[in-house]
Amino acid sequence: MNSTFTNVALFIKRAEEYQTKEFIINVFDLNNIGKVKELKFIKKSDHFGRNYNGVIVIFEHWNMNQRVQTLFSEMTASPDGTTKFYFEPQRYWIINVHRQKLSECEESAIVDSSLSDKDKINKLEELVKSMSSQIFYMQNRQEKAEQTMMVLEHKNTHHHLVNEELRFQLVQKDWEHKSVEDELNEEIKKLREENEMLRHRLAFSAIDLARKDSQCKKLEQEVQDESCILAYVENQVQEMKQMLQAVLDTDPIKPDINTYIKKYLY
Repeated sequence: MNSTFTNVALFIKRAEEYQTKEFIINVFDLNNIGKVKELKFIKKSDHFGRNYNGVIVIFEHWNMNQRVQTLFSEMTASPDGTTKFYFEPQRYWIINVHRQKLSECEESAIVDSSLSDKDKINKLEELVKSMSSQIFYMQNRQEKAEQTMMVLEHKNTHHHLVNEELRFQLVQKDWEHKSVEDELNEEIKKLREENEMLRHRLAFSAIDLARKDSQCKKLEQEVQDESCILAYVENQVQEMKQMLQAVLDTDPIKPDINTYIKKYLY
């Protein structure tokens, strides 16, 4: 049977150099947080070159009270897992739970049987308080994790619905685009057919125009020929008139011929 459990350790992000081991242990004791088992100092410096310490605070046991619950609740609720721990009215440390597992954080869950009954009771009370405070922290973490999961699931569901709506809109747009494209293609097809028909009609019109032009030229030539013939005939008639006139002037039958000419030639 496992006889130990892992205590929660804290990490102080910045402790000044004058804040010694005794000072820090005393702060957690006076604030009724718990009994500190060990401190690990990590030397650091800021961008101004000032030295300070990061401090890992390992507890022998935790107390169970409102201050501890508030401390755990604030760290759990914080986006980055930190909170301000005021050790004086105007002075505080920024702390968070130390995530790395440390062997020094193991706390015994078995009470030494050699202790007196009073010491056993005190030890058990400390053990129960320590476990209760950390169970409270674990429950807070679990609730926060469940809330985060619910928020993520809600976001995922919302994103899924939004994506489905967008996908439907894209499908609808594709269908509308295809419908418009089909209509345009049909219109283009009709225009091409009409264009081809007009081209044929234009070709036929050109042929007909050429034929009519040829006929017109032929008629013009016929008219010209007939005009020449008419002019020739009129010229011949005039010459015949002149010849007859000359004959009649010396012919004894002139009166009869004049009568004939007037009757039949004029």
